[in-house]
Amino acid sequence: MTKGINRRDFFKVAAVSGAAAAVAGCGTDPVEDIIPMLVPPSEYNPGVTIFFASTCHECSAACGVVLRTREGRAIKADGNPKHPLNKGSICAMGQASMQAMYSPSRSKGPNKGGAAVTWDAGLTELADKMKAASKVLYIGRAHSGSINTLINDVLAGAGGGTKLEFDMMPTSSLRKGNEIAFGTSEIPDYAISKAKTLISFGADFMESWLNNQANTREFTKMHAFANGEKGKYIHVAPHMTQTGTNADRWVAVKPGQEALVALAVAHALLPNSALSGDGGLKSYLDNYSIEKVSALTGVSKKMLEELAADFDKKGESLAIAGGTASQTGESTKLQVAVNLLNAVAGNIGKTVLFGANQQLGGDSADQIVAALNKAAAGEYQVVIVENANLVYALPNTAGVAETLKKVGYLVSLSTEADETSSLASIHLPTSHAVESWGDANPRTGIHNLQQPAMAKLPGYDTQSLGDLFLRLGQKLGAPGTEAADYQAYIKAVWAKNHKDWGGAGAFDAFWKSSLQNGGHFTDYEAKGASLQAAAYSNAQAPGEGAKGLTLIAVNSPLHNASGQNGNRTWMLEIPHPVTQLVWDSWVEINPDTAVELGINSGDLVEITTATGTQKVGAWVYYGIAPGVVAMPTGLGRSLPFPTYISTRGKSILLPHVEMASDVKLADISVGENVTDLFAYKTDAQSGDLVMQAAVSSLKSTGTAAYQVTPEGTHTSHDAAALTGKYTKANMGDHSQKGRGFVQVASVEEMNGHGQGHGEGHHLRHRHYTVDNRISNTDFYQERAADIAYHTEWSGAEKPVYYENYKWEMAIDLDRCTGCSACVVACYAENNIAVVGKERVSKGREMAWIRMTRYMDHNEETGALETYYTPNMCGQCANAGCEPVCPVYATYHNDEGINAMIYNRCVGTRYCLNNCIYKQRRFNWRTYEFPAPLHMQLNPSMTVREKGVMEKCNFCYSRIREGKDNAKDEGRLVIDGEIKTACQETCAADAISFGNIKDEKAKVTKIKTTTNRGYRHLEEVNFKPAVTYLKKINHDNRKA
Repeated sequence: MTKGINRRDFFKVAAVSGAAAAVAGCGTDPVEDIIPMLVPPSEYNPGVTIFFASTCHECSAACGVVLRTREGRAIKADGNPKHPLNKGSICAMGQASMQAMYSPSRSKGPNKGGAAVTWDAGLTELADKMKAASKVLYIGRAHSGSINTLINDVLAGAGGGTKLEFDMMPTSSLRKGNEIAFGTSEIPDYAISKAKTLISFGADFMESWLNNQANTREFTKMHAFANGEKGKYIHVAPHMTQTGTNADRWVAVKPGQEALVALAVAHALLPNSALSGDGGLKSYLDNYSIEKVSALTGVSKKMLEELAADFDKKGESLAIAGGTASQTGESTKLQVAVNLLNAVAGNIGKTVLFGANQQLGGDSADQIVAALNKAAAGEYQVVIVENANLVYALPNTAGVAETLKKVGYLVSLSTEADETSSLASIHLPTSHAVESWGDANPRTGIHNLQQPAMAKLPGYDTQSLGDLFLRLGQKLGAPGTEAADYQAYIKAVWAKNHKDWGGAGAFDAFWKSSLQNGGHFTDYEAKGASLQAAAYSNAQAPGEGAKGLTLIAVNSPLHNASGQNGNRTWMLEIPHPVTQLVWDSWVEINPDTAVELGINSGDLVEITTATGTQKVGAWVYYGIAPGVVAMPTGLGRSLPFPTYISTRGKSILLPHVEMASDVKLADISVGENVTDLFAYKTDAQSGDLVMQAAVSSLKSTGTAAYQVTPEGTHTSHDAAALTGKYTKANMGDHSQKGRGFVQVASVEEMNGHGQGHGEGHHLRHRHYTVDNRISNTDFYQERAADIAYHTEWSGAEKPVYYENYKWEMAIDLDRCTGCSACVVACYAENNIAVVGKERVSKGREMAWIRMTRYMDHNEETGALETYYTPNMCGQCANAGCEPVCPVYATYHNDEGINAMIYNRCVGTRYCLNNCIYKQRRFNWRTYEFPAPLHMQLNPSMTVREKGVMEKCNFCYSRIREGKDNAKDEGRLVIDGEIKTACQETCAADAISFGNIKDEKAKVTKIKTTTNRGYRHLEEVNFKPAVTYLKKINHDNRKA
């Protein structure tokens, strides 16, 4: 008889199978097979971060990057510390390349007329069309590496063609100006750090002019207070960009008047110059005396004389020009004028260094449009457009869209579908730079390598640009395209040239070293140049500037005229550094102009030029010259955004979702495209696009604009609290209101008695009342007595549990430029959700770092004074948030971090209410990361859900990783081994972080030796771990 099952075993089986059935019945996920990786790649180690040195291709600057990967996914882009240009930093746009990599609207594969095709069919058709064509036109983004040779070889293999590079950075006028003045079209190295005085004539060098990372690093070396000295920066332009707000002096001029100011300063310096004996130069500059230019521009004679005195540094000054705001019909004349000024001041070969031969920017707008017109006329039968959105970027009156419709065969090679690719006969999507091999040569002596940090995104059938052209060349039988793939092609090019580039030893070792370092880097031989008579003999005189109300377009660190960031949600949600506005366009107006036109700040206004009309919100402030208005570039694209339909039937951007099926892609336009308001005009000498227009009408519609800013309203205070300067045009008070978050001392005070007793030192001694200036109150005691009082009541205890580590931070406000790269880095590192315009308007933004901007109009000097301060959780020793949490979700760990236990938080928000710095963020919803954006999420950070509080934790996942590595080697963490994401990205080196228990740590030295340190709201005695260093100003400017 067979033995039966006993009762105990029966219930075991029944319980297990019942639980399994219940789980299976409740689940919604499909059954999947789990296939183990029996033989993983040698570099693959789950849970361990792997870094790949590569190159950023968000602009032509080609900065070095280090791509951080986990489990085969690239999750963050950091700067390459070994690269000689950016030296470890990376801009906001470079960080946002991760959102481009994982964009939900990326093209998934080749298509023709909306129908999918295979790569072989697509390339075969393109090759046949190129063989049949007499000439082929290629227009692509600016490249500086081996890809240029490959593309030219392919065009030659097709029987000939023209290759043009498209870039909205206006460098053609810079090259033409140098050719006229010095006989070379080279872009030199502008050694900002070697200057004691810098004058920028409209160059937005911290945003989009040349290499903004190298420029910012050089600028802070020159301008930050050190050893009792501080360089001086003067901004001559019609508008205060983020670059301009960092100036010590702003000289407001009309667009087109910058050249006159440069020539006036040159005229004043000529008598003591080495060029004083040049009669032709003297005769030319006599037309631009200070008296004459003052009468033409309205800039006072005293101001021009002071500019000349500041610039007279005997080879230790520098003038630069060429930003978007100075793109007038006389851009080349401005460059020639600035070259004359540098030559007269003796700067050539000292701060203007030739020999670098920077490969920046592309061909002129005139060259691009002329070639397209020839294509429409039949001269080019095939046009290939690679990642250049010509339809969006160029003004409507250039007729690009209509011209492309007439092209016989239009090919789009863009990574993402855009306004230009929608007109293409066939779309062959290229892989992202993170997935591709490549190289770059941004400057003499610098050879970047670009290597893929991950395989192609699953489900995306794309080709790298190099592999695409190799396969195309092979179908055409083009010489030089025999390589098996683009990696082999690059390697062969480097093998051929490595000795010429200064490589030592065998090539295999050189190649391996180059891959590890991100390239091969040597210096260049700096040279001077001689001023050519063509710069002043028979030179055309600069005009007197724009007449009437004039519109200009301006870039920012978050957006530029190419529009590539139009659907990158980090860049839309992070406030504009100057206006602090999000998710929209606006028009900036001077208060006097606004009053004259009957416009108040916040009005929805209608702006009309000869080419169109747009409705945007008005933002009134003193950072723009009277008679000039400005609008931001890079917005107004109709792009697919992840949306859902709420229960009220309203489409909302990037919200929470109850079901995954609620998410869909919808074409939504954010803001307006300012170039639609410009007629197609170019600089006659260089062909660069003119980015300004005469305004025929600017008027209020009588309704309020839906403007959203995290800093809230500044116009709701009692009228008695606002002086006339703040009530004008209802502009509001953007100042600190005497609260001293940014404290200021002057160079004279720092060098006078060494204690930094500037205005900021005393700001907290006054009670903030309705008139903002009453000081006869004892609400705030003297700081020392106040702190002593609180310390006595707190028991005066000192924590003793910081055994090996106590993490602290120092932020130098004299270095911070307000670029917001740190904010983007924080989003990328910590899986911070984007909530959209509607929820930002309710104060529900999730950013862990708040880049606070304060503005004050100095009535004594007439100057606009702007200050930036990054604010994050202070990791307070006596934190107000900790004792009020009923579930102990926030606590103080033994390393000084105010930590969070997310799965313990019940969302009372008591901690938020008790935080005097307002640095905590509450998840009102569970926010969605639409596929494939979820692949960018950092697996070391929990993705928070509805009802959970979150905040900065000093990148504790990086701290743990660094400590684990040190522990494995039997040592403590070395200073500089751990960097927070915000610190690592900062080109200005404004943030220092480390272990305060380490006496040799940089942060320890700063905190123990500086006489500029202070903490926010010290009298409350929360003891934050973040110390700020006072801003240092020239000329006793106050905060």
